[in-house]
Amino acid sequence: MRTLLLPLVLCLSACATLSEQQCRSLSSGAIGEQDGRAGYPASRFDDDLKACARHQLMLDRDAYLAGREQGLQSYCTPDNGTRVGLRGERYYGVCPKDREDAFLLRYWPAYVQYQRESFYDSYWAWPPRRWGDPYWGYPYWW
Repeated sequence: MRTLLLPLVLCLSACATLSEQQCRSLSSGAIGEQDGRAGYPASRFDDDLKACARHQLMLDRDAYLAGREQGLQSYCTPDNGTRVGLRGERYYGVCPKDREDAFLLRYWPAYVQYQRESFYDSYWAWPPRRWGDPYWGYPYWW
């Protein structure tokens, strides 16, 4: 029984979106603003609610969504689209339609650049081993 309980406890503690201290110290609006600035979808509220409910704390959905909208104002900028794309972060389609075009015009080229650089970095970081390759060593008969 203990062998099954330990992985479950570790998963629950690792999967939490918020700690007990964050649930106690931050208001629902501040948590929503934090999630909005990070570009999380509105469904993140359910994860935050579950994390705080484990500590017998509740979140106000209306305050959370109002804070999230404020956070999205800073997330959905063209400059942030470049930053998010260059870090290879996923875009969840959270920007309002009036700001989404400007965000995506900078996000997609930056994301493509990230993908290209990560492909080349991973390809050249571990070249295939060949006979005579200085990393592998020379064949015995040379």
